[in-house]
Amino acid sequence: MFVASRRCMLALAIGLVAVVFEPIFAQEKVDPIVERMRKDVTFLASDECEGRGVGTKGLDKAADYIAAQFKLAGLKPGGVNGTYFQPFPFATNAQLDGASTVTLVGPKDKKIELKQGTDFEVMGSSAPAKFTAPLAFVGYGTTARDTMYDDYAGIDAKGKMVITLRRLPNWNDKAKPFDGANKDEIAGLDIKQFNAQGHKAIGAILVNDATEPKDALMPFGTMAKGISTVSVPFIQLKRSVIDTLLKDTVGKGLEETEKAIDADLKPRSAVLKGWSISVEIKVKRQETPVKNVIGVVEGSGSLAKETVVVGAHYDHLGFGGAGSRAPGKKDIHHGADDNGSGTTAMVELARRFSTSETQNRRRMVFMAFTAEERGLIGSRHFTRVEPLFPIKSIAAMFNLDMVGRLKEDPKTKKTKLLVEGIGTAKEFDSLVTKHNPGLELVKKPGGYGPSDHDSFYGQKIPVLFFWTGTHEDYHKPSDTSDKLNVEGMKRIADYAEKVIDDLRTNEKRYEVVYLPRQFTGGVGAFPKLGIVPDYEFGGKGVRIEGVAAGGPAAAAGLKKDDVIMQMAGKTVGDVTGYMAVLRTQKAGTPLELRILRDGKEMQLKVTPK
Repeated sequence: MFVASRRCMLALAIGLVAVVFEPIFAQEKVDPIVERMRKDVTFLASDECEGRGVGTKGLDKAADYIAAQFKLAGLKPGGVNGTYFQPFPFATNAQLDGASTVTLVGPKDKKIELKQGTDFEVMGSSAPAKFTAPLAFVGYGTTARDTMYDDYAGIDAKGKMVITLRRLPNWNDKAKPFDGANKDEIAGLDIKQFNAQGHKAIGAILVNDATEPKDALMPFGTMAKGISTVSVPFIQLKRSVIDTLLKDTVGKGLEETEKAIDADLKPRSAVLKGWSISVEIKVKRQETPVKNVIGVVEGSGSLAKETVVVGAHYDHLGFGGAGSRAPGKKDIHHGADDNGSGTTAMVELARRFSTSETQNRRRMVFMAFTAEERGLIGSRHFTRVEPLFPIKSIAAMFNLDMVGRLKEDPKTKKTKLLVEGIGTAKEFDSLVTKHNPGLELVKKPGGYGPSDHDSFYGQKIPVLFFWTGTHEDYHKPSDTSDKLNVEGMKRIADYAEKVIDDLRTNEKRYEVVYLPRQFTGGVGAFPKLGIVPDYEFGGKGVRIEGVAAGGPAAAAGLKKDDVIMQMAGKTVGDVTGYMAVLRTQKAGTPLELRILRDGKEMQLKVTPK
């Protein structure tokens, strides 16, 4: 009887425990998707990955991890030679390695020996080379999709050194700019070099267009850093030299030929028969091997040959240095939010779309870009140098960068997400609104910006960009995974999944809208104050999210949450306006700021560097 009583009491006790603790256990149910995303981002931001800086073993470990996740999810390799990787050398520096020589050889063995620094100069992005090759004039060296203008049409550039004019036709015509508002994108010097390589030219020669009346040669250092390495040499020659060649071969000089192209927008490309060029280009390049990681889900039906790219950059700053907001520190810059979070969301989306059975869908290309922090190098390599899928096939690009700090606005109690690129296709505004799960969207129309979608929009591809804004840990060692809102990352991935599903299945291809780049300066192109703007700020002016220690803003007494209303006597409406004013200033010259602090106006003086 005693034993039986004890058994009854024990059973009752167990039952009570179950009743008491069952609700607690229910509250602690783990979301497996959140946990696998947490695992991904924790690894990417771990000490083992060394901040994923260019040149670190940790960057390769991160690439291998992403490729392994693609394989587990069932994605096909989208890289080269049946792998998930698109490797290429990244030029971290270049220098002249002795005197280069250029000799033009004409009919009857006529020779024109050119002098470096006077008649020609080596461009900083040039590859070393030694060869003799025929010459071809290819106008502005431009292939423009919208105007159906192609300087390479009808010209076999293979094995030839091509001569290309600087800039574009009618460069100063503001009323009717060649190729529209984004003419700067196809006028780039690197674009001309990449286009020459793409047409299998053995090298490229740049000559100033008529908008450079002094015909000055550019110093080698102009393009010596920060591009993916190209394999062709690139030199600049004086206009008088090219004028001689054209008159001898086509009967019209350079000025006359240039005016003819500008007048009717018809190429005047021609092989310069009877002339060849002998070059020995002496350049020493410092290169670091890097790689994009690419996985593919094939399409089907009538849309199968079109492509949607979903991307995120997986690199960060390694142990600091250039770009770090913790100057002098050599600690690991973990880059959990920037951009372990976006990479994690991209990988999660790859898992979800890998099992799709939708009958009519576009090919999906998931890309983890490298060297974004060095100037969008990985995405530029893919779009400009080595597009492993035809650029014309890409219907849209969706970019995820810094999506780990989704938070509620303390005043409005609404959760904000920044959505950029809604103006790059006519349908995008309604598309993101249609699938919005209840977030407060901070919408921006433009398709350019400091992340990899910029490279695709420059190729006339509509883009969307999701992110959650900057913060005090941005580009510091303190950007660690424990500070991320992983549940928020899943929420963004859920939202992105619906938008992307629309992008890949919509029967109608999205009509791109070209908006001008509102800020054209690159790294170092304008002086800095040392602040982190709050991109989510909806009021007038620029709210300061963070102040860099030791910078001009800190020295001037600027603080977090200050709002810059006026700078150098000019009203600052938003971040774009702030950038526009700042790039007109000179480093070392003090300027007046009018700020709003705690509701009160103040005047401060800051000296940008």
